[in-house]
Amino acid sequence: MPEVQYQKILLSNLKHDLTTPINAILGYSELILDYLKEGSYSEFTSDIQSIFQSGEEILSEINVIFSNKAGSSEETIGALIENNKLQFVIRTPLATILGITELALEQCHSLAPDIKNDVESSLQKIFQAGISLSNKSKNVNAFSDSAVESLFTDYRSDLYSKEISNRLYAYHPQVAIQVLSGNLVIIDDEVSNLELLEKIFEQSNHSIQSFNSPNVGLSFLEKEYANVDLILLDILMPDMNGLELLEKLKSHPGCQNIPVIILSAVDEIDSVTKAIELGADDFLYKPINRTLLNARINNALENKFFRDKEKRYQQKIKDEQEKSESLLLNILPKSTAERLKKGETLISDDISCATVLFADIIGFTGISSKIGAEKIVHLLNTVFSKFDELCTIHSLEKIKTIGDSYMLAGGIPEASDNHAISVVEMALDMLAIMPILSEKSGHQLNLRIGIHSGSLFAGIIGKNKFIYDVWGDTVNVASRMEAFGEKDKITVSSQSYKLLSDNYQFKKREIIDIPGKGKMQTYFLIGRK
Repeated sequence: MPEVQYQKILLSNLKHDLTTPINAILGYSELILDYLKEGSYSEFTSDIQSIFQSGEEILSEINVIFSNKAGSSEETIGALIENNKLQFVIRTPLATILGITELALEQCHSLAPDIKNDVESSLQKIFQAGISLSNKSKNVNAFSDSAVESLFTDYRSDLYSKEISNRLYAYHPQVAIQVLSGNLVIIDDEVSNLELLEKIFEQSNHSIQSFNSPNVGLSFLEKEYANVDLILLDILMPDMNGLELLEKLKSHPGCQNIPVIILSAVDEIDSVTKAIELGADDFLYKPINRTLLNARINNALENKFFRDKEKRYQQKIKDEQEKSESLLLNILPKSTAERLKKGETLISDDISCATVLFADIIGFTGISSKIGAEKIVHLLNTVFSKFDELCTIHSLEKIKTIGDSYMLAGGIPEASDNHAISVVEMALDMLAIMPILSEKSGHQLNLRIGIHSGSLFAGIIGKNKFIYDVWGDTVNVASRMEAFGEKDKITVSSQSYKLLSDNYQFKKREIIDIPGKGKMQTYFLIGRK
């Protein structure tokens, strides 16, 4: 294509990119002026009119710069841009738009409630368009004369790198037709028709698979659908006509999203209607017009590319959402996570009765002084991961780890009638696996466990690195039960004892004077009854 023609196409696209944000500025300004008609907002109205006038001024400058003489053989793109100094010409009115818009956004609070949101939203769109225009005007200078030819060479070489291929087609169809390529499957029972189509595509970059049997073609597509971009399908065929084959394709999970162009000598409107109803993307009558066929194929391939791209983005979004939800569930209880996703910002619950457990690895300080940091982390991770598994088995909620201490609770966030029993069963299992963990790690690992039941508060603490936590007197007492316990024993408070005495055996301890709580009766859990 001659250089001048490239110049014209590129200039058209540059002008389009620059006028798009201007159209947004003018359009939203007019909308705001309509919103303000019914009220007494003379000062506000004056500001919006200034935005509108500045937008018209920029549009006028752009029209002058990209006048009809632009792109002629006498004046190249580089010279045009350099001589008109686009960025400097629009600087003042653009600064006016951005400045007034920011001020207007701050004044939106004075507007009537019924128009405030609409005006604010429109002002934000104007500001975004202004920023976009500023960026685009800076980028214009990157289009030097030497870049023009290489730019279009790149466009022709790879369909999926053409950000403006759809607009190029509007200006010069041959450019877009040269650009697009794909894996095509042609199904037609007439060998002569297949030969003609193969001849038409001989000079193209398309990869062609031809079948003169609809059944063989269908079998191929059901296996190789992932490698097919477009199907060209005849209507009148023996054994299975094109409409029947189309119906089968659109019912197949792998084939249903492949675009189909129907080719037929039958010019009945009913056939066209039926084909479209069954999911055909286009319809062409024989004899085939080569230019029209190329244009239709170009359009179908381009549509498929963007559909595929959208699906990839949707799948990526879905995958990221699943990752986020999985991460959220590792931090929060499921019901709490659901409340957070629904928009609750302050999540707190009064729990009338729950059971809290603290467990501490005895002598861990001595162990950590003998081994390196990596081994310490590995050891703790091994122990606490087993505790996490037990939490899941017993339907309990892990609250957190504090150094070599492990904290969990039962009866939160949902109430449970057997929360104390679940926590005690968890505690027994924790003691039971410690000898196994000791043998595997090569270190003697012992636990001291404390349990207390009562009311508490639960909720999310923090905004960024938030955690689900519990607090209240019940938590403090449970911590004291662990601190005043003994190695490889489970110490429970009198409140927990009352909930558990029907199912478990206990040994009454001497009354303990606990700092901050006074004298308390506690018990050692002996085992199940």
